[in-house]
Amino acid sequence: MCRTRPTERTGNRNPNRITEACIINIDKNLPIALQTQIVGAIEYGIMAGTYRHDVALPSVRALSKQLGVAQLTVSHAYQTLKSMGLIETIAGKGTYVVRNRQEMVHEDQVSQLHQRFQQLLQDAARLGLSESFFIGALNQMQAATAPPVALRMAMVGNSNRINRSYIASICDVLGNQQQVDTYTFREFAELAADKLASYQFWLTIPHCIPRLRQRIDPQTPVFAPYLIPAEDTRTRLAQLSADSSVLLVSRYQAFLPAMLEGVKTFAPHLGQIAIAALEDEGLTAALASHKTIIYSTGCHSHLQPLLPASSSVFEYRHTPEPRYLREILRPAWHHYCQHLDLQGDNNENQ
Repeated sequence: MCRTRPTERTGNRNPNRITEACIINIDKNLPIALQTQIVGAIEYGIMAGTYRHDVALPSVRALSKQLGVAQLTVSHAYQTLKSMGLIETIAGKGTYVVRNRQEMVHEDQVSQLHQRFQQLLQDAARLGLSESFFIGALNQMQAATAPPVALRMAMVGNSNRINRSYIASICDVLGNQQQVDTYTFREFAELAADKLASYQFWLTIPHCIPRLRQRIDPQTPVFAPYLIPAEDTRTRLAQLSADSSVLLVSRYQAFLPAMLEGVKTFAPHLGQIAIAALEDEGLTAALASHKTIIYSTGCHSHLQPLLPASSSVFEYRHTPEPRYLREILRPAWHHYCQHLDLQGDNNENQ
């Protein structure tokens, strides 16, 4: 996991963004390679939106000193992330997470709009008008505005079941007129070129954008909502008793450190928490010796035959961050819907 603290602004990156230094945590007591933990922590930070404001990663030397590990370990972790297209080093500036440029454009526009609206609120207050003035004006405008033309959209993720849950949240914000197809990464890799080209807008998981970009036209929008623990997950974690015997199970070993930190965040009262990956040889014994099993998405079908009947079992589920959906995805989607609508009008006029 990653905490941030303000530092100086960088030179050539967006001057409106505050650059921050990132503090990465690992646990040397975990049976997971330190390099894997570093990669997993940064991947999870990307997924959770920790790096949305141009967060600078520590230098190899600084992170090595901070974690008490060899510089070569950090260097190999950074090289792995670079090969995945997730981070970049800018000469004279530092190492940063690669941001989605299409996303940044709309995020900047919304930020500017927030500033302008704050000024409008102040102007209204000087006239004695309350916020309800703007609410009434918006309601009148919405009633008179036709819904935008829907795009042909698809989402790519680890599981179609989870994709559909994300899509439900997304369509609540975009409107029910928008339909979104779903593919796993394996299905996406097998899609024919003409099928790929038929989609006008893609969705995926934040740290997986480079995987889609390998097959999708650079001009086609790809957006990835940040993911946060779902409300039911946070509630169930908070309800666990302090003496609960808890085992975390992940499909991917690299995700375990971040999953552990997430559980500690929402259930700080818990004592010792055990971890295991699906490929671990001692998984069956670990499942039998713990009363509460918390598993990451993608594990359930593998765990089902192994779970003791007496265990309390629930999924560590994520959901798209509402703020991202409202302030980044919807404006971007609306922009491309309008573009499509204008294209249609031009074709009719020709």
